[in-house]
Amino acid sequence: MLSAIASGDLDTLEDLADVWWFELPARFGPELLGLLERLPATMAARRPRLLMAGVLAYQLAEARDDAQLRATMRLFELHGVRLSKRLRSFTRPGDTVAAGALAMHAARMRGQYRTAEGIGAWVEEHLLRTDDSGALPWSGDRRVGRPGLIALNRGVTAMLAGQPAVAIGHLRRAYEQAGPPPFQHFAGAAACANLALLAAVRGHHAMAENWLERIRQCGPVPEWLEHHLLLGAVIARALLAIDRLDAYAAQEALSQAGSAEDPGDLWPFLAAAHAAYAVAFDEPVNGLLGLDAACFAHGMGARPGPDAHPVLLRAHADLLAATGEGNRVVALAEAAPTSRLLPPAARVRLLAGDTDGALTVAGRAMRDAAVTPRDALELQLVSAVAHLRAGEPDEARARFLHAAELGRQGPLAPFAMFPRDEMLELCRRTGTDPRHVGITRIPDDTRHPVSGPIVLLTRRERAVLVGLAAGDSAVRIAADHGVSVNTVRTQVRKVYRKLNASSRTSALARAGQLGLIPPETPRSA
Repeated sequence: MLSAIASGDLDTLEDLADVWWFELPARFGPELLGLLERLPATMAARRPRLLMAGVLAYQLAEARDDAQLRATMRLFELHGVRLSKRLRSFTRPGDTVAAGALAMHAARMRGQYRTAEGIGAWVEEHLLRTDDSGALPWSGDRRVGRPGLIALNRGVTAMLAGQPAVAIGHLRRAYEQAGPPPFQHFAGAAACANLALLAAVRGHHAMAENWLERIRQCGPVPEWLEHHLLLGAVIARALLAIDRLDAYAAQEALSQAGSAEDPGDLWPFLAAAHAAYAVAFDEPVNGLLGLDAACFAHGMGARPGPDAHPVLLRAHADLLAATGEGNRVVALAEAAPTSRLLPPAARVRLLAGDTDGALTVAGRAMRDAAVTPRDALELQLVSAVAHLRAGEPDEARARFLHAAELGRQGPLAPFAMFPRDEMLELCRRTGTDPRHVGITRIPDDTRHPVSGPIVLLTRRERAVLVGLAAGDSAVRIAADHGVSVNTVRTQVRKVYRKLNASSRTSALARAGQLGLIPPETPRSA
């Protein structure tokens, strides 16, 4: 290696970079940087394998603070954008893989997930058509070079695009493509970490633990690489601990994972984990501040909107519910395109006393094929409490027993989201030990889930409210929606009555407080 660096034998260095992968910049970073500094910039740009190794060596050589990490990420983005325009010019498979990975990373950093996926799909198809060495896995001349890297990047891209099923397919393939340790297993270990995270997000505890164990079976990962490759595993451990209501283990994992404000692909999942901790251990206000900070740091500028990643939307809804902002949860669920907000919407309706509405929303959510085990547990608890309040003990017992069975598989945190006295009553009626579902009898524990007032408007009433917020007259609103002016005036009176308001000003103030007016709607003076 040192002789190749000393002689400037770039072809040999690239072959060694394929074999050693991350170990090249770790072991020979200063020497590699010295060589790259002597090369013309255009020459290094034509060799993406050396470029990737050089950027990693640069990161390792400098102080590992937040500013340096961001600078390194920007380097990857800059070179990735340039390489994305030249992908078809590379003839060697190793160059295509390295350039493709950098180009995908750059597209993800810009939120261009379709572009990133298109690059990954093209690279894999191109390699299938052109990289036909004929060598079998046990052949001595088998080509090695970052096995599983493109499939891993496609999996991460799908995770960030909110497509978990697609992500699982790519990540499993990355795990299967990975080579043996000590140098060719890195993509496999990272794939296991992200598969554990996806399982933990859904509440599949046994599956998540299985993927965490497979990380160890893949082979050791150097300490400096752990945060880069295995962050998904750390977030998964945090989520599993939160589900078990193990505050110490959860805090330990979250401290290891770091701040969701830091750069990195998995920041939405990390932000959601910090939010889940805040909900589970009664720190929702701090959780909202943390979610705000994470979204702002990553260029969102505000709390998650309807188009944000589903895990961020769910984190926001759970935090709002925990702070008593039930109407905002309902409004968010109505505006968002994901069904993942239906469980908290059903729960806040229940806590606000809207038993029928809670059952309706819970039933709709349970019919969704994408419902997660954790959400199914929460929905069963909504139904159990609703039937208990309605004087239907048999149905309440059946629902609670189903929830308790799901809880025995790991998730216990949802039980703390409902009134303790009703949870204890359901335990008594079903013969369930409260400790088995995470419910303790602590006399001085005054925590009680609450919900703010729920104001429900029809679709037409919401349209009228938006018109009022825009400063439109009844005549203009009627013309916009093809109804009579009298109909609009009747709807305005209904809106005022539901908001307990006597004027447009007070109605808009109340509607804004309850989150009934979309943030982008201009307010009238």
